[in-house]
Amino acid sequence: MRRFLAFALALCVTSAVAAAQLLGVDPDRRQVESGRAVAAGAGGQGQQGACFRCHGFDGAAEHAAAFPALAGQSAEYLLAQLEAYASGARANPIMQPIAAAMTPEQRRDVAVYYAAQPLPGGRARPQGDAALLQLGGVLSAIGSAERGIQACQNCHGPGGIGVPPTYPRLAGQPEAYLAATLRAWKTGERPSTAPRMTMAIIARRLTEQDIAAVARYFAAVPAGPVQRARGVLP
Repeated sequence: MRRFLAFALALCVTSAVAAAQLLGVDPDRRQVESGRAVAAGAGGQGQQGACFRCHGFDGAAEHAAAFPALAGQSAEYLLAQLEAYASGARANPIMQPIAAAMTPEQRRDVAVYYAAQPLPGGRARPQGDAALLQLGGVLSAIGSAERGIQACQNCHGPGGIGVPPTYPRLAGQPEAYLAATLRAWKTGERPSTAPRMTMAIIARRLTEQDIAAVARYFAAVPAGPVQRARGVLP
C-alpha cells in the first residue's frame, strides 16, 4: 500500500509539472500573460464569452456548476478541445462561438495559461451516500469485467489524476460536469473520435447509478498538491 501511495504521489507531481508544458516546451511569461488576457475576454469573444465567467481566473470553476475545472490540465489536451470546438468537430452552443472567435495563437495561449494555474486545494468535497462513493471507487480502480467496463485509472491514472497530454484529470472535477459528460458520451451527444472512442463504448455500458457513482467519487478525490508550474509563475 505504501509503495502504491508513493507511486501515485510521484505520478501526481509529475502530471502537475507536465501539464504546464505545450509540445514539450515550458511556456514563457508572455504566453501566460496573453492567455490571461484571453481568459478575461480579450480574445475576440467579448466579455459575454470570457473564459473566467464559467471557469474562473484560477481555472477552479464552481464545484456545484456543470463547467470543468481547467487548472493544471495538460495544455495539449486543453488546446485540442478548443481546436475541436473552433472547427465544429466538437459541438457545444456555448464553446463553439467562443473558440471560433479566437486566433490559433490565442487558443494556444489560453490553454497554456490555464495549464499553468495551480491545482485547487482546500475546497469542501462532496460527501453523502457511502455506498455510492464506494461503487465509484470500484469502477475507477477495477471497472466491471462482467459488463465490459474498463477501470477509469487504466487511462486517467490512479485516482483520476490524469495522464498528460492525452488523458485529462478527473480528480476534483465538479460532480455535475462529470455526470453530464458521461451522459453525453452515452447518448452520442459528444462525438466518439480517436483516441477517445473507448469512452463512448464504456459510457453506453454504465447505468445511471454508475454515472452518479463515478461522478461523485472523482469529485470527492483531491485534485492534487497546490503548486505552480515550473518556471512559469512567480
